[in-house]
Amino acid sequence: MSGFIPDKPAWLSEYKSAFLLDDAIAGLVLSVLLIPQAMAYALLAGLPPQTGLYAALMPPVLYLLFGTSPYVSVGPIALVSLIVGDAITQSGQPQMQAAMVIALEAGVVLALLGLFRLGRLVNFVSEPVLLGFTAAAAVLIAASQLPTLLGLDIARSGNLIGTIRGLMGALPGIHGDTVLIGVGALLLLLAGDRYAAAALWKLGLRPPWRGLIVKAIPLLVLVGAALVVSMGNWPVPKVGGVAGGLPVLRMPPGGLDPWLALLPSSMIAALIIFVIGSAVAKSLAGKNRRKVRSDREALALGAANIVAGLTGGYAVGVSLSRSALTADSGSRSPISSVVAALVTLCVLLFLTGALSYLPETALAALVISAVFGLMKVREIRAVMRFSKMEAAVLFATLALTLLLGVQWGLMAGTLMGIATFLWFSSLPRVTRVDKLDDINVYRSVDRKDGGVQTLPVLIVRIDRSIYFANAAYCEDKILNFVSAYDNVKWLVLDMRSVNSVDASGVAMLERLLDNLAAKHVRVALAAMHAPIADVLRQSDRPRQCRSFTSVELAMHDIEEDKEAANNRKMSAG
Repeated sequence: MSGFIPDKPAWLSEYKSAFLLDDAIAGLVLSVLLIPQAMAYALLAGLPPQTGLYAALMPPVLYLLFGTSPYVSVGPIALVSLIVGDAITQSGQPQMQAAMVIALEAGVVLALLGLFRLGRLVNFVSEPVLLGFTAAAAVLIAASQLPTLLGLDIARSGNLIGTIRGLMGALPGIHGDTVLIGVGALLLLLAGDRYAAAALWKLGLRPPWRGLIVKAIPLLVLVGAALVVSMGNWPVPKVGGVAGGLPVLRMPPGGLDPWLALLPSSMIAALIIFVIGSAVAKSLAGKNRRKVRSDREALALGAANIVAGLTGGYAVGVSLSRSALTADSGSRSPISSVVAALVTLCVLLFLTGALSYLPETALAALVISAVFGLMKVREIRAVMRFSKMEAAVLFATLALTLLLGVQWGLMAGTLMGIATFLWFSSLPRVTRVDKLDDINVYRSVDRKDGGVQTLPVLIVRIDRSIYFANAAYCEDKILNFVSAYDNVKWLVLDMRSVNSVDASGVAMLERLLDNLAAKHVRVALAAMHAPIADVLRQSDRPRQCRSFTSVELAMHDIEEDKEAANNRKMSAG
């Protein structure tokens, strides 16, 4: 455990005082995107806007102490905000209490994953499941913001059907001025994201100024929307009073009821936080050739969530867009994120009055524009080309998440992904191997005519580890191959692709050897890995088999036996 809590952060050993200016500039640039996103994502979670600002204060400090990436931006993110908002709605708990419980529980789960090096457990959530889940979450996030964008007041629903039903019932109450401001802001945000960088390049602006202006577009759009609404006295709902000042340390609620009720949502949030955080850190690791330690990242994110829950914030994660901005802005360490947190603190202390003029519909437009990145169309198409079965899992996860909500959708998708893996692994490739003409090379064959040159020696290769789910299948395939020929005297099992054998696999080999012995077929094991050989030595029957380091050596030894047997017959004759 001490390996996770060193005397000083890993990045500090390489840090130089000259890097402070780079980090300060990167932090100022980051704050331009962080502050509006933090407020917008808090509203997505159904929380007051200052909750998002508080969630952006202390988590970067904890990541600075424990994290491994110099670029990662920890704070409110869209996907986790959706999970928190749905959990609050479904639990019936007080908003801030539920937000605190989710942050603390998710933080504890992440910290335990890091401390006990259990980060690999999240690998059971396959890439197709994540792609389907995030695509559905993007739709749900956008749908959840449509009422605010259109000036409607409807109850929040955790699934797409409920949201559509609520929208349809409230459509007559659409507020024209709100729609004009919201849709206008959305179009500006989308156009800026799509065309601003190229336009600024043509105007002669070069990095870092071009990147700063592009990333400042959300803030500029929000300020512009606030000015239009205020100067024109438009009757558009505004954020209203934003509580400022320093965060206050809060005590967790007593009793088990809120903790048990919110635990499933907290575990889903922890899973998403860790998966996204690790992916972002690894994708940016090549910029400084620094190794990313997934378990250390889990610990850092766990600590960040715990402190967020205790200081008035809510569950936080790693933002890809903000992390990429930090890297592009020349960040040298997590100090840049702390600088952005200090800017956020200044806003809380001195500028909360100005924030109250922001139109809610413009913040909804910011959320909708930001979730387009969750729809990874290229990756989805790649899965469709690669595997129809995994594509089916992807779209089933997408559909179930839309229909049932994020919690049940991800759970169902994960179970389907595991079931798909178990199904395929239970049907391993078991193939005959034959010698190519005139050369001493052995390759798998698929001949329906049954012609094999090596007879009376039959060579069979198993192309997967043998375990309880596929042992019987392997046994049946091997016996079927042997039964297909009348003159098989030797069976050579090519074990080069078998990386492990469990107790069921050993029992299968024992049954197989007994069965073949009754048929007067001798067995040789070829190309076994050392751990497999160690396991088989614990069993009497497989230990009696002859073992060779390659198929070629096994065939050579068998040919010598056949020649010796022929010589004995000739001598006896």
